[in-house]
Amino acid sequence: MGSDEELMAAVARGDEGALGLLMERHGASLHGLLARLAGDGATADDLFQETWLRIVRSAPRFDPRRRFRPWAFRIATNLARDEHRRRRVRLGEGQRPAEEERAPEAGDPAEAREVRERLQALPGHLREPLLLRYFGGLDEGEIAEALGIPRGTVKSRLHHAVARLRAAYREDAR
Repeated sequence: MGSDEELMAAVARGDEGALGLLMERHGASLHGLLARLAGDGATADDLFQETWLRIVRSAPRFDPRRRFRPWAFRIATNLARDEHRRRRVRLGEGQRPAEEERAPEAGDPAEAREVRERLQALPGHLREPLLLRYFGGLDEGEIAEALGIPRGTVKSRLHHAVARLRAAYREDAR
């Protein structure tokens, strides 16, 4: 099968099978991350397709000394940030998409909505590392690569994000 980096070299040579293996390995976690970052299923699907298009287009320039996974997640995260900015401009700063446009989640819909809202309420610099860690499955080093920040900053942001979520749940329990 080969490493992700070897598969990228094969993708650069036009090997569709290698692309399929990369999508098999990373597609679900990339899509899950995009669904949470985007807030709705249709946008996540569009961003997912655009992420893989950019991966394929960039394959000839991919540096095999870099790790594929954080590089791919960086592409996805940047696309989601850009979409978020465009949406804010279209809808206005305080508005959110209609609830029916949001990504469906398994389990209790009210609980899923509450978690989604709490995550969306976090500032982006705290939300992104949290989503990459717990929904994307990236380790701290990969998150640092994906976001272009030092590993210590990742640790700090993860700590602060979890602390804010805990405090919000404690506040509601009172």
